[in-house]
Amino acid sequence: MRSFQQLSLGTFIFAMCCITYGTNDTTADESPIEPTIPAEMKITSWNDMPFSGLVKENGKWVGKGYAFYLLELLSSKLNFTYTIVPPKQHVLGNSRNGILSMLYEKKVDMAVAFLPILPELRKYCTFSTTLEQGELTVLMKRPQESATGSGLLAPFDQTVWLLVLAAVVTVGPIIYIFATFRAKLWNEPDSENYTFFACVWFVYGSLLKQGTNIIATTDSTRILFATWWIFILILTSFYTANLTAFLTRPQFTLPINSVQDIVHKGYQWVTYKGRTLDFLLSQFNDTGELSSLNITRWKGHYVTSYEYPVKAIFNAVERNKLFIGETHYLQSLVFEDYINKTRQHLKHKKRCTYVIMPNAILVTNKAFAFPLNSTLENPINKELMTFVESGIIKREKLKNLPIAQICPLDLRSTERRLSFTDLSLTFEVVVGGYIIAIAVFALEVAVKWAVNSHKRRQKTGKRNDRAFCCKWKHTPDSVTPRLVYTAKNQLFYKRVDLKKINTRPPHPNVQYDIAPGKKHSINGRDYYIVLDRYGDQRLIPIRTPSAFLFQYTA
Repeated sequence: MRSFQQLSLGTFIFAMCCITYGTNDTTADESPIEPTIPAEMKITSWNDMPFSGLVKENGKWVGKGYAFYLLELLSSKLNFTYTIVPPKQHVLGNSRNGILSMLYEKKVDMAVAFLPILPELRKYCTFSTTLEQGELTVLMKRPQESATGSGLLAPFDQTVWLLVLAAVVTVGPIIYIFATFRAKLWNEPDSENYTFFACVWFVYGSLLKQGTNIIATTDSTRILFATWWIFILILTSFYTANLTAFLTRPQFTLPINSVQDIVHKGYQWVTYKGRTLDFLLSQFNDTGELSSLNITRWKGHYVTSYEYPVKAIFNAVERNKLFIGETHYLQSLVFEDYINKTRQHLKHKKRCTYVIMPNAILVTNKAFAFPLNSTLENPINKELMTFVESGIIKREKLKNLPIAQICPLDLRSTERRLSFTDLSLTFEVVVGGYIIAIAVFALEVAVKWAVNSHKRRQKTGKRNDRAFCCKWKHTPDSVTPRLVYTAKNQLFYKRVDLKKINTRPPHPNVQYDIAPGKKHSINGRDYYIVLDRYGDQRLIPIRTPSAFLFQYTA
């Protein structure tokens, strides 16, 4: 029995050994071959401080920035050295120039720089694991006044103002319809005989806490009036409290917060030539909102000097241009400018002459780059992933910036004075009211003039329709008047040469010298010349004593 147990135990041990050795042999045969790292690698980069930079020291190129700090860590862990081969142009480029051409032509083994991971670049190179997320934002000259807009509109947002406007427009007609329907339903037309304009004016006057001349005599209408008054009480209370808080607290906002603000307000901008934004806008494909930036681009102007710091950026911003760049890079520029002005013993407000827009207009991932089909991608990505997860890159970025925010959007000044921007809508309402009043006054004058003109035409028409009338009609080319005498729908024409008559005009509108009330002989007959009630001259033939009655009946 014991020999059988020993045999069984020996068989089990032999079987386990065979399985173990067989498994090890299979694993050894199927394990992938790790790519070998060359002892010396060719590296390229560009000037993009503080991320990466190239400096020539003692005839040899030396790398600076966060990217080369990571490269030193990779070199110590993977046991390789490197030689820097700078590009002819420090731009992204394409297959013929820039840093992409060196990767596309496989002149280097790796690009040690924080390059944007864009779909348009994958035909030239491959990217490592994502190292950080870059944000493009705007650097601008700090405005003197806040761009909050009118303080009168600040307490409520746009939705609340629209709802208040809708309430003001609809409550008046509702009260009118309700009162009219109730009066007809109860057959009491004189109980609440409100006009439509009286109801509308009641709503508007109550909103401004003014009195009204309409009186509610029924319970239902009183409830409508009370409901509107309670609504106005709550609305004005909240508005007054929020307006007081807005005008007393320090607050500062920028005039631009997005790409749409840059385009619509016509700001001109500059950026680095050949970098992320310029590369995207130079492509023929649609880049979404960014494509609208071409409308306001400062034509023919780029920043082509990539050294750090760059005076060209501040020169452009001083001329009220916008510079679009990396957020971390702009923070470094503002911090260095703040340090330099602090050393000059300037006041705090004069140290922060530049401000960064808090929102980003473009967010991209950044990474190292390799040539297409490179065998170095996997081992280097493994180490870079370790660096990213350990927070080395974040620590390096924060190490060069202070813990406190430098030159924030709101300088938090203890003084708060109301500016024209806060109360601009007040002046606009006053000016708009005067313009509307003048327009209505002009309309009233025009209507009054048209009515009076129409009345004068009617009066002149009635005068011309009289059964008997005599008028002088003067021809412009002749001094001889024509006498028209109408009686019983018959016309009689007589030519009279009034130049031979030494008389004076009885009326300022008459050109000829004819004295009224005197006898004149015209064409062999005697006439009296009199004026009727309208100022027209009339000839009265002297035939009988009854002819004198014409001057009283005219």
